Amino acid sequence: MRSALSGRLVAAGRLSRDPLVATLAVLTVVALAAAAWLGSAWISAARDDGLAKAKQRDTVLSAAEHGLVTLHTLDHRGAKRDVAAWLDVTAGGLHRDLAGDKAGQRERARRTKTVSDAELLRAAVTELNGHAGTAKVIAMLRTTLETKGEKSSTDRKRVVAELVRRDGQWKISAVEAAA
Repeated sequence: MRSALSGRLVAAGRLSRDPLVATLAVLTVVALAAAAWLGSAWISAARDDGLAKAKQRDTVLSAAEHGLVTLHTLDHRGAKRDVAAWLDVTAGGLHRDLAGDKAGQRERARRTKTVSDAELLRAAVTELNGHAGTAKVIAMLRTTLETKGEKSSTDRKRVVAELVRRDGQWKISAVEAAA
């Protein structure tokens, strides 16, 4: 029995001196350590509040971009649809003002044969309070306006939009010209 045990020990000693086995053992240890470190980093990132805030900022920015383009778009041939779209992207006082004058908006567009559209050039979230559900966005738009009897005009507008979260959606509550 002694010789069988000593034979195994000798065989084990030879394996540990084999450079290939030693290299594989070191690589295995390194791979396990790297997997442990990456796993803990992944779990840490998944729990990071910064990631949630970045996602919320992206959501606010997307809503503001869509809302600002919508609010600067009107075609007299589809004024009912366009004014309804304005109401879909607004909240608060701006929503009340637009809803209170939607018939007037449609009539003015029809009478003047207004066609306006907008292209968002740039936008950025300047303030975000996720707990309160409020945000501010600054944006630059290229707007084109055409009315009957007049040549179309193109202009760049810098605006500041205030947004509020209503029923899980961000909506524009105020828009003003930026300096």
